[in-house]
Amino acid sequence: MWESTIRASSAEDRAPRRGGTLTLVGAGDVDYLDPALAYHTATRGIIRAYTRQLVGCVASRNREEAGKIVPDLAIAVPTVANGGISTDGRQYRFTLAEDLRWSTPSGIRPLVAGDIVRGIKRLAHPLASSPGLAYYLSTIDGMVEFRNAMAGTSPDALADRLEHTEIRGMRAVGDREIRFTTRHPASDFLNMLALPFATPAPIEYLDFVPGSPELNHVLASNGPYRVANYVPGEQIVLERNPAWEPRSDPLRAAHVDTIVVREGMSERAAHELVATGMADMLWDIQPLTEELPPLLGDHDPRLEVYPAGLLSPYILINFSRPVMADRQVRVALQYAVDKAAVSKVWGGPRLNDIADQILPPLCTAHREFRPYRTDGGRGDPELARQLLADAGYPNGLTLRLVFRDRDIHPETAEAVKVALARAGISVELVGVSINELFTDYFSGSATGKSWDIALTGWEPDWYGNNARTYLQPLFDSRGVVEDGDWGSNFGRYRNEKVNELLSAALTSADEKRAGELFRRMEAEVLLDAAVVPVLFAHQYWFHATTVRNWLPYPVLNGDLTNLWLEGKGC
Repeated sequence: MWESTIRASSAEDRAPRRGGTLTLVGAGDVDYLDPALAYHTATRGIIRAYTRQLVGCVASRNREEAGKIVPDLAIAVPTVANGGISTDGRQYRFTLAEDLRWSTPSGIRPLVAGDIVRGIKRLAHPLASSPGLAYYLSTIDGMVEFRNAMAGTSPDALADRLEHTEIRGMRAVGDREIRFTTRHPASDFLNMLALPFATPAPIEYLDFVPGSPELNHVLASNGPYRVANYVPGEQIVLERNPAWEPRSDPLRAAHVDTIVVREGMSERAAHELVATGMADMLWDIQPLTEELPPLLGDHDPRLEVYPAGLLSPYILINFSRPVMADRQVRVALQYAVDKAAVSKVWGGPRLNDIADQILPPLCTAHREFRPYRTDGGRGDPELARQLLADAGYPNGLTLRLVFRDRDIHPETAEAVKVALARAGISVELVGVSINELFTDYFSGSATGKSWDIALTGWEPDWYGNNARTYLQPLFDSRGVVEDGDWGSNFGRYRNEKVNELLSAALTSADEKRAGELFRRMEAEVLLDAAVVPVLFAHQYWFHATTVRNWLPYPVLNGDLTNLWLEGKGC
């Protein structure tokens, strides 16, 4: 079923063309250009073009290949067999490749091991901590103590303290060797080092708050491109980086000369520019829903489809609301939703699969477990009504549903409202911007906005061994106080058995054992009806006929560094 959606372009066996300008068009802007903070999937396509990490992932249509960790800045991926990982699974040693250089506003200079250390230290900056910080706090020995030591430091002293305060589990040995010690074995530590968060940082970055407008003026590049111009809300321009040595980079071919992102457009205008060949690719929006049937029906090669493990959408449940504390109410929601109707809104079965669990088939820990499965994913409204009656709501109830107010999300919310009405659940729809959704409704400081359920989605940070990337952010409540920072556990879900299973999984060096523990955790979450899985949406993207070798990657636009432009090359 999953493989049926993968189509290799007939042009991929042609020789690559070098040169030309790749133009992307869309509505919004990046969240940040600073890799320490950048998390939006559109942004991370740009980050891959101008940054590199110790290790990385290959962009590939082959699911198994796409999940493998390969060398990037390092000359090899450490293993126990090659002596790069200790037998207890806690010590890692990397050696940097030669010919690694920075392009900075002050000139070109070598990239050294200390830059790797500095990049990870910046994630714990007290004035702007990284959204990926939890990965490194939970794994690198001494990272928690370092974060705590930085807290409360005066701004004038921050640069010096960040640079000279050591972390016992991370150190540079000379210019070309980096050593890590983890708090415990972790089967996916290398995956974390492949994330953009683990990008090296030049020393100049310490003079600026991460993600600040001032930092954007001194952005440095160690990848094949550099940021030549950035006008927030209008344009991003990447040009070739003269400091990049192709022989040192096994992951990025950098066929095009320039990458331009044009922002501030309507969805229709952006789509038309790509459809007519006036632009090459969409940026931060997907093809218009009404345009999908002919594109799919004609097997149009401009529409790329790839299953990417997106748990999207799913229904988030707010456990701080008294009505949602009743498990029977939460189980009633599982049966009330018509997932087939939502699937239709999202383009139908060629663009998504019905989701009855959290971990998708692309996750190596996945095993089928569907406790609330219904015929064709259409739900069971009569059973939902009975469950509500048993919970003390024989006449149904009213819930407040918050959702994003653009793209296909309003139509999705309407489909959910219609489905829940069959079970006697009235729904008040509240459409908000994406920034409002996360700031005013989901964040730990959001106290004035009430909601019972929400439509949202989740994407893995990497492919393959990635159960952590779903289960830890969404359901971890270890050490969280009621009014504290719940991170991405937006529903404030707490279950001590889930926490115990998560801790055991995260500290297992054996990937198979970790997978077993993650599956037990997933089952506990599902039996607790903590969320309502709806779809596993595929990644799909629309580009002009000039684009060749579009390859999927865990970012919205695929891999910009390996495609080329037919007819635009030199």
